[in-house]
Amino acid sequence: MAQLSLSLQTSPYLTRVSPGTAPAVVYLTDTFGPTYPHGEPASADAVFGIVGLDRRIVWHNDPTVLAMLVAAAAQPWETTALVARFGQMRVAEAAGRGWLLAPRDLCRDYQLVSGEIEVTAHCNWGCRFCPVATDPKPRQTMPMPLFGEVITKLAEHGTIDYVTFQFFNEPTLDRYFTERLAVLADHGLELALYTNASALTPAKIAALRERKVLRHLIVNLPSIDAAQFAALTGSRSYEATTRNLRAAIDAGFRVQIVVNGIGEALAENLDQIGRRYLPLGVEVSASATCDRAGDVGGQYFQNVQARGRLTGCGWPVHHANISVTGDLFLCCNDYYQRERFGNIRDGSLHELMSSDAATVLRQKVFGVADASAGFLCRRCHNQAPDYPGREFRPLATFG
Repeated sequence: MAQLSLSLQTSPYLTRVSPGTAPAVVYLTDTFGPTYPHGEPASADAVFGIVGLDRRIVWHNDPTVLAMLVAAAAQPWETTALVARFGQMRVAEAAGRGWLLAPRDLCRDYQLVSGEIEVTAHCNWGCRFCPVATDPKPRQTMPMPLFGEVITKLAEHGTIDYVTFQFFNEPTLDRYFTERLAVLADHGLELALYTNASALTPAKIAALRERKVLRHLIVNLPSIDAAQFAALTGSRSYEATTRNLRAAIDAGFRVQIVVNGIGEALAENLDQIGRRYLPLGVEVSASATCDRAGDVGGQYFQNVQARGRLTGCGWPVHHANISVTGDLFLCCNDYYQRERFGNIRDGSLHELMSSDAATVLRQKVFGVADASAGFLCRRCHNQAPDYPGREFRPLATFG
């Protein structure tokens, strides 16, 4: 039997599932629709299930093991005390499964499904629901050699399902757009292309068809009323956007339209866009419009104030966010890239994602370590306990 650490704590990545009830987590950010943890109980005597990073439910028939996990969720226990209370075999089994970990190893693990690459720091729209509207960034473009290194390391990592070219920008404005498609094709990686479609020209559509790297096309279209479109986006590219969108549909791409907005206006726009595009085989859905951790004001400001220990989020665990200069940072809502933990040039993706700097950030996000009052996640809607897209509900908070 492997020697156990002197102290152990329950991994904050774990979520409890009860037999006969729907799992309390849902995966939205990297799928074509809501997906849920999978795995049916192997026997009728299962008492609880545990969901971890692999999204698979591991069922168990011993309620004392669950009691042990709940007891050790909030803080570390001396291993001798855990053994005395719950038994050597239970402690050893939970440690072997990665349910109990040495405190230094909490949140060191991760499971990437995507690489989110800021190929250009420029957008030609100024949407009301985006920080670009009030504080656009200086124009920058990721050099091709750096991009090649990013893609090589993502491909070598082995778990990346797709990449994006999006971070508060318009990827089709990138002067290296078609060259980047060739690099993706050479490495066998697929692209989820988030775009406003205003610069999705016939030449770019042809390049996407030729390279066969497009996973799907996600188009930001907040309204099909030209005047409202202009008011919401700060752009007069309505005709170009809708023309290019129709060309992409005709090209046979898998297209999803996301409709940003709030309240009655969102409901009305969603209905109108659905009436026009659903018959064409396009997926139409409302976006989870948010204030980007407090960086968008006005009617979109959500005033989230998460107090106490934070309760986890899928973004820093499942997605590698890489800036135009190669820096790795926390998540898609970190508009100013405040929380950085390395640069892609400094090592393999695994070395960077499992570094002490990355681990400490995730420990704050998952409530293992306390986060300062100014920490980004305290203002983010993903920390709301009732947020429907939560990918983790740690035992310490939701037991």
